[in-house]
Amino acid sequence: MHTLYTVGHSQHPIEHFINLLKDHDIDYVIDVRSTPYSKFAADYNKENIQKILSTYNISYAHMGKCFGARQENLDLYTPEGYLDFEKVIASANFQMGLENVMKGMETHKIALMCLEKKPCDCHRAIMVANGFYKAGCTVEHILEDSSIQTHKELNKELMDKYFPNRFQLSLFDMNEEIDYLKEAYRLRNKEIGYYITERKVV
Repeated sequence: MHTLYTVGHSQHPIEHFINLLKDHDIDYVIDVRSTPYSKFAADYNKENIQKILSTYNISYAHMGKCFGARQENLDLYTPEGYLDFEKVIASANFQMGLENVMKGMETHKIALMCLEKKPCDCHRAIMVANGFYKAGCTVEHILEDSSIQTHKELNKELMDKYFPNRFQLSLFDMNEEIDYLKEAYRLRNKEIGYYITERKVV
């Protein structure tokens, strides 16, 4: 199985962002932002980033409909009004996108791109990449200094964040760790998921 990467553009100078991609031989960027535009970094607006990447022989595609953090289908939201990442991963659109990207991974080194600097703060990791990971893909997150955080390491970060005392609580249940991980993702989803309460989905 080939490796899927993720990367956040943050407010990095475009040269730094390109170097992050080149350091890991990325030749295809998939934009998972619902709205592929940045108020603070115009280089990352859809038309601009596509043109810039092409000069480095890096392909670009926007797949916000499949992988975006804001979804039009209201059935994908919780009763509390925030996007339910588990429902999105199970949706037909997400699964269609997943299959297409997995085919692309056979011939390209692909990175999912979104805004947030840290993977744990972004739906590209907590929702999209986790969907690929659960489907059996190897996932690696490119950090701002070009180092790698594996998805397994992200899982540990989340469990340490929400359940730091989990080993003391599960001494007699070897399957308990899986439950902690699922709950850690749900808690992170609630914290970073897009809320539609009194807001219109766009």
